[in-house]
Amino acid sequence: MKKVYDFLRSQKTGIIVGFAVTGLLIIGSLIMNYCPESYEGLSGEDITFFFNEPKLIHIWFYLMFVAFAMYGICIFICTLDSILRKVKARSKKVALYGASIVHIGFLVTLVAHLVGGIWSESGRPITVSNTWVQAGEYELKVTGLDSTTYPNGMPRKITAQMKIRKDGEEYDDTLGYNNPVLLDSGTKQFLLRNYGNMPNAVVMNIDGQTVTLNVKDVIEINGTDVLIANLYMPPQFPLPVLQLVSKGNNDKYDQTYVRIGRQNVQNVKGVDVIFQDIKSTPAVVVTTKKNPSIPLTLIAIGCFGSGMLLVI
Repeated sequence: MKKVYDFLRSQKTGIIVGFAVTGLLIIGSLIMNYCPESYEGLSGEDITFFFNEPKLIHIWFYLMFVAFAMYGICIFICTLDSILRKVKARSKKVALYGASIVHIGFLVTLVAHLVGGIWSESGRPITVSNTWVQAGEYELKVTGLDSTTYPNGMPRKITAQMKIRKDGEEYDDTLGYNNPVLLDSGTKQFLLRNYGNMPNAVVMNIDGQTVTLNVKDVIEINGTDVLIANLYMPPQFPLPVLQLVSKGNNDKYDQTYVRIGRQNVQNVKGVDVIFQDIKSTPAVVVTTKKNPSIPLTLIAIGCFGSGMLLVI
């Protein structure tokens, strides 16, 4: 047993395992680059992908997983041995414990990656505009959207002003690329995936009167209820098109398609209808991510910071 203990606490063992992990990471990166079809569905730090459907091509990961586990055991034993020796020597200099605290930070980081890789979850994309949208126990809406671009037209900086509401309490936050909205002490994140403007209303001229309506609104035309059923946008159609549905004869429904533009007037139930314009509002597409490893990451940062201060 002592031989095993001496082997695991050996600095040489730690160096060899560290190089093994690095080498396996390089091999894994090359395999993922040249065989991307074998890694469809892999997302972020999710490591359950490799265990749900074990494959021979993932052997580099399984070896690396074992190497990381061994590396964690080595760090734990080395740190414990170092602290015990200092305690036995009755060392009262706090600075001497700096390296041990840094090692604890490494160990907590490994545990945080393991927890995040197994239990982190990503939700489906959610479109958020200027009306409240439910996202789990929170409600979100966009109050403003600012963007800058490079000379070639590529996005440079995206900033979405958000309002967040939970249990009647409302507060502001800012969303952008690499700047997620963090909630529940950072364990829940809303990540920006896309941005732009989305149509939220249509302007119609009905028998000479201009009205602004939303899709799914019902209006009365010449004594008949007419549903604004759908708004079709390019590339579905060359031009934006409104679908109007009304009740016809013999319990059947009549469908009328109205293209945008004053020249595309349509007669609906004996009344001239013109689809004049589309009103739009800033919108973003976000995905929800739950990561229970965030508290451990904060602990690791604290260990690294305090340990380095003591070492210096």
